[in-house]
Amino acid sequence: MKLRPSPSGSLHGRNAFTLVETLITSTTLVIIIGSVIMCNLFGLAMAARQQIWLGASDDSAQAISTMIGDIHSTVSLEVGSFSNNVFTQTASSGQQSGNALLIFTNSSNTPWILYYYDSVSNNLVRSNYYGTGVAGDSRLVSANPITNDLTHPIFTEVDYTGTPLSNSTPLAPSICIYLSFTELQDPQIVIENGSAVDLYQIITTVSPRLRL
Repeated sequence: MKLRPSPSGSLHGRNAFTLVETLITSTTLVIIIGSVIMCNLFGLAMAARQQIWLGASDDSAQAISTMIGDIHSTVSLEVGSFSNNVFTQTASSGQQSGNALLIFTNSSNTPWILYYYDSVSNNLVRSNYYGTGVAGDSRLVSANPITNDLTHPIFTEVDYTGTPLSNSTPLAPSICIYLSFTELQDPQIVIENGSAVDLYQIITTVSPRLRL
């Protein structure tokens, strides 16, 4: 039996990718893989951002909770400033606002609780005094540094509509608390445009339960 050699054109008609098709396929694959990686990186960034928010929310919630409890128990209070270990009440004829709050829990003005902004550490501090021979304590209210410009003091006396009071009152008015954070702790995140957090502030109003 005589065997015939296979024809030279036996490979003709087989399916194969052209160079253009290979380039298109490779490019599409790179785009898909890159998109998946970018989505994962975006998810990690959002998770870190949410963790920062949750940490700040927990810290500010504890600070607000402490102040709410003290303001609820007050019979009278004064808003003003604190410098060189001296509290100065805001002038009776001016807007009743400042970065310090003096709370009296008894009509005899003893004991008292003082909140003030420490310009050195940029923290809000709480100190108290129980009377002669009974030492109080001093501790940070917020672990995160805060700052409030002159147009947004920390404490402002307001009426029932939320309007700032322009003169002092013998009764214990409602207090509007404004906390604006400059950076968040653990991890330290600076709050500015373009950073992980560009705005974080807490605004709430608390009314005393006791009256003179």
